[in-house]
Amino acid sequence: MSMSESDERSLLKSIYLLQLRRPFFTKTELMEKTGLDAQKSEEALRRFTERAMVERRNADEYYLLASGRSKIRIVLVGGVYDVLHLGHLAVLAEAKTHGDVLVVVVATDVTVETLKGRRPVFPEEDRRALVDSLKPVDAAILGYEDVGMGYEQVIEDVKPNVIALGYDQDSLARTITEIVKKKNLKIAIVRLSKFDKEKYLSSSAIRQRFLQEQGS
Repeated sequence: MSMSESDERSLLKSIYLLQLRRPFFTKTELMEKTGLDAQKSEEALRRFTERAMVERRNADEYYLLASGRSKIRIVLVGGVYDVLHLGHLAVLAEAKTHGDVLVVVVATDVTVETLKGRRPVFPEEDRRALVDSLKPVDAAILGYEDVGMGYEQVIEDVKPNVIALGYDQDSLARTITEIVKKKNLKIAIVRLSKFDKEKYLSSSAIRQRFLQEQGS
């Protein structure tokens, strides 16, 4: 099976996403995700196994190895995403330019209440599903309810090359920087552009406007 560098990266990206927060993936899952038939999937997996990029655990379970993982660049970004708006889309599109795969961690309802002192308008699974449907996003996952250790666990799960932070995420930036330094992780931390508030209303502004209209 002839495979270009672009095709190889695309397949490794699919494999990474299949295995995100899981210990393994199967050939059947790879076929379903990529549209490859059984023969081409088997050939691709054999090629990756021979090059020590993927390890075969048993008859139909595979594991992405570090050498295969190193071929793709993962970007991690996080937020509440309670009321999606164009500003979110602009920020996520910018984050995607820093790598091949964009993983978004969506704050749980408990986390939102802990940090903001209120419950979100939309429940966590709704917010996650909506973010997951956005074009720049390759995967949206829920964070952990433990706000402190949760950040470390998400980084361990995703293993990003880049963590992209919003212009207003100063507290999170300090926490992430401390984790990266403490664990001596080779992760780049980038700050995303400040969106134009005249063009894009924030979630808080949209929520406030909605409440005002409801009360009028």
